[in-house]
Amino acid sequence: MPDLGALALSAAHQLPVAELHGVVCGLAVCFGDDLPLQELVELVGVDVLTDERAVAQFVAASLQELEAADMRFALLLPDEDEQLTARLEALGQWCGSFLAGLAAGLARRGAGSLEDCPEEVREIVADFAAIAQVDPSDLAGADAAGADLDQAEADLLELEEFAKVGVLLIMSVLRNEADDPIE
Repeated sequence: MPDLGALALSAAHQLPVAELHGVVCGLAVCFGDDLPLQELVELVGVDVLTDERAVAQFVAASLQELEAADMRFALLLPDEDEQLTARLEALGQWCGSFLAGLAAGLARRGAGSLEDCPEEVREIVADFAAIAQVDPSDLAGADAAGADLDQAEADLLELEEFAKVGVLLIMSVLRNEADDPIE
């Protein structure tokens, strides 16, 4: 299977990889394999996407990883060798675009508002909204060597893991809700 990052780069230009992956995952938790590419085009804009084939390949690979039984799903973020501030910024972008994809997917599924969602979903959405608002410049002091940097690194890894688990939980809740509609 081709590298997901390389597929993202071939699917879009002028859009950070983290944002593209986030919006695809947000839509995917609502639609699964039936993710309408038109919904993605409407969210990110046709001018930032390359060709339909490249976008379809990226979406298919993203869905495969998201739904993998071995839990290999991971947020498409910069590697650990990148600066901490760049990684935090990418995590914020990922969470913000995930929320945009989720909102579009929920609206298309008929949810009038977030209040129509189970409480677990609302709580995770609130946490993702907070992560999306984090200011990477707050880490400027932690870029120096020492305990501050180590703690900031640990905190970032914890946020990334939280986001991963949150996505999987939202997907599970929404799919169980779709399987067991309330009458």
